[in-house]
Parts: sequence; C-alpha cells; structure tokens
Amino acid sequence: MNHHVTLNLIDLGIFALYMAATMALGFWVARKGRDTAQGYFLGNKTIPWFVIGSSMVAADISSEQFISNVGGAYKHGIVLAAGDWNAWIIYTLLILVFLPYYVRTGVSTMPEFLERRYNSACRYIFAIASVAGFVAAINAGALYSGGIMLDSFFGADLARVLPKISLFGSEVSPVVLYIIFFAATTGVYTIYGGLKSAAWTDFMQIIILLFAGFLVPVLALRRAGDLGPFIAEHNEHFQMFKPVTHKPFPFTGVFTGFLSVGIWYSCTSQHMVQRVLAAKDEWHARVGVVCAGFLHVIMPFFFIVPGIVALKMFPNLPHPDQAYLVLVRELIPTGLKGLLLAGLAAALMGHVATVLNSASTIITLDLYKKVTKREVTEKQQVRVGRWSGVVVLIASIWIAIVFTQQPDTTLFEKIQTVLFFIAPPFAVVFTLGILWRRANGTAAVTSMILGFVCSWVLFRNWGDVQTERHLLDPFNTFNHRALATWLVCMTVMIVTSLLTAPPPKEKIEGII
Repeated sequence: MNHHVTLNLIDLGIFALYMAATMALGFWVARKGRDTAQGYFLGNKTIPWFVIGSSMVAADISSEQFISNVGGAYKHGIVLAAGDWNAWIIYTLLILVFLPYYVRTGVSTMPEFLERRYNSACRYIFAIASVAGFVAAINAGALYSGGIMLDSFFGADLARVLPKISLFGSEVSPVVLYIIFFAATTGVYTIYGGLKSAAWTDFMQIIILLFAGFLVPVLALRRAGDLGPFIAEHNEHFQMFKPVTHKPFPFTGVFTGFLSVGIWYSCTSQHMVQRVLAAKDEWHARVGVVCAGFLHVIMPFFFIVPGIVALKMFPNLPHPDQAYLVLVRELIPTGLKGLLLAGLAAALMGHVATVLNSASTIITLDLYKKVTKREVTEKQQVRVGRWSGVVVLIASIWIAIVFTQQPDTTLFEKIQTVLFFIAPPFAVVFTLGILWRRANGTAAVTSMILGFVCSWVLFRNWGDVQTERHLLDPFNTFNHRALATWLVCMTVMIVTSLLTAPPPKEKIEGII
C-alpha cells in the first residue's frame, strides 16, 4: 500500500501560509522585552491564563502525539487514554500543592527551587538531567515525528527534486532533511524571541489543532460504519485494565504512573511549569492549569479513536506509526489536507519551541550563571540563552536521526522509555520536599543517584545476545520499572533523612 498523502497546490499554499504566519507571530510578539533576562526567559511575567492553559497542552501535544499516540492506539487500544484521563490528578496536585510555593518563592526555574529547598548539588543534578530528557526524548521525538509526517505528505514527489546528499558513504534520507527543516524554522523565532514567542504561537496552534483534531476522528468514524463486530473481535483494544504481565501497559503501571512521570513531567519539569512561572499573578497561574485540565479530557478523542478506527480500516499496516497519516490520505479532502498539515507542523513547532526555550533557560540560569560565579549582565544571559538553544537544537537533531535507524519499536514506546527512566527520583525529591519537613539535602542527593542506578539495573539486559533477561521479568515494562524505582527512592529518601541531621530552618521556611 502507498502510504504517502497526495497534496495539490492549494494544500501546499495553505501549508506555506500557515508556516509563515506562525513564524511572523513568533517574531511579532517578541519585539519588546526580549533583551532582558526576565523578558526572554519568563515573558516579563505577563502571560494570561488562557495562553498558559493552551500553551501547557500545546507543550504536551505535538505532531509526535498524532504519530505516536495514534500508532500506540492502533497497536494497544484505548489504554493510552489513561494518560490524559489521569491528568486531573496531576493538575490538582500542581494547583494545590506545588504551584503556590513556586509562585510565592519567586523562583525562575525548577532547579533553583531545589537549591532553595535542599542544596546546590540537587540543583545541578536536576538541571543536567532535565536538559538530557528534553533533548533525548521530548525534542528528538517531536522532530523525528515531524520528519515522518513530512515524508508521508510529500513522499517521492519532493524526494525527486531534493539534492542527493551522502554522509559517510550512505545517502541521507528525506526524513533527515525534513527533521533539519523543522529544527531550523522553529529555532529561528524561538531563539530570537524566547518564552513569549513560544507561548503565543502555542495559543495560535492549539486553535488549529482543536479543529484538525476533531476532523480526522469524525470522518474516520463516519467511514468505519458499525463498530460492533470489530469491538467483539478486538475486545483487548477496549480494555483499560490490562493484566500485570501485559507489555507495555499493565494496569499496575498505567495507574501508578502519576506518582513518577506524572509529577515529574507536569509538576516539576521546566518546560511545563515555566508557563505558570510567567503568569500575570497566582490567579492566572491556577486558572491556566484548570484550563489545561479540561482540554486534556477531550484529547483521547483526537488520538485514540483514529488509532482504533485505523485498525479496522487498515489492519495490516507495516508499522503502527503510519496509522494517522494513512487516515489523512484516505479521508481528508483537498484543501483541508494542507490545513491539517499546517496544524501538525505548527504543533511540532510550538512543542519544540517550548522545550528549546526551557532548556536554554536551565542552561543559562542554573548552569552557566551558577558555575561562573560572577555577575552576568542581562544581555550576557540572553546571549548565552540563545547560543545554548542552538546547541540543544543540534543535539536534538542528532538524536532524532538516531531514531530513524530504530524502526522496530513505536515512537510512543521509545519516548516513554526515556521519560520513565528519568522521572522517579525527582518526583520523590520534589514531593517530599514540599510535604515533609524532615527531608534534607543529603537524602535528596542520595535518592537521585541511587534512583538512576536502580533505573539502569532494571533496564539493563542481563542475558546474552540471543536471549533478553531483565530483573523484573515477566513484569518488565517501562512503567513497572518506574514504579519499582519510585518505591526504592521513597524508601531511601525517608530512611536517609531520619538517619541524618534535619534541614536548617531557612531551608523549610515558607516552603513546607
């Protein structure tokens, strides 16, 4: 089957117009305040609630979601909806537990908060791990999905006119060129304008995504007809609670993920919380999170329904990640394909812009400014932020290209494996840091280090080349590994805190 989407001049014109409009908005909103550190990294703290809410969702949803989540639903079913439908738990914790202390302490970054609560070592460890996660999973995954998306839309037609490029004796595929294209177009306005550019372009693209998101599942359901016999035949695709030995979504891992990845990703990750820190005031910050929570309720309709319907319509796809693009090719009429492509591209650009700005913020304020231990002017901070953004973008391109060479697993599983590897120790350190006075810096550092060791031990293959063997077999999934690591870190944090001296009064004043 040919999986490429056919575009005509109208589609291409709409796509080009939307790309230009997105970049123009990014430059326009950044015309003032981009030369100060607070303006570049926090948008001068002028972001209203509706931009915060839409930007939080846009930061979490990229074209990667349309590729990876639809592919995951094609392969595993409705169980992938649990992430969105459990978001109310995470956002409730953010609003009632974490957010008040972030806003009232006036911090600019999450690593800075850890230093305020524990010590500088925690700040450095979290800063480095955050940047690594941004590059290896979030940004690289988004760019990789963007490359697949453009290749599926343009396919062989554009490949024929592109120059043939060889590197180390191998021809560079069009997907790699598309990855570089998206990275370059996104990096231009983000590196120039900072957070304000990222947040307001997110607001524009979420409007297009809401339209495009409803378009595909509605048309897919209309084309699919009666789903009754299909549901009876594929009952496992409609089960939210999978057995504990299911790979990779046992219910014991799916419904405990909020303890580790949920708290780390939505309550402590810089690329999500930075929108809250840039709010006009605490009310706008809280209501922005409420707005994001309601948007998450409807997101499974955008991703899960198309994946399941694609399985009914095209049961023999070579790879699950092709499901969404095949639906677009078969269902979306001329003109709307260009608009849909524009929405997917804008989603990717907003997503990459968000993470790029957050990574440069951490590198500048938590690493460069702290390591140099000298006065750094506002202009110097902005300059370092821009150059660090360039480095992060190049690293993300490299990881995305590596993803293109690993076709056997779905994009969703690749990204989740990285996120669930990083998250558990930080979720424990932040949670106990806010809820328990006795938690101290020694325990926090110990938990972080042992947490990474535990994740590595559980992830490592202890068998030979032919036979994979893991310590958690037959329960070895990324979410079970995260749960086990979370339990280890929680135990280590509590025991070490009780065996060592309590933290100084100034470390818990106004935080607990």
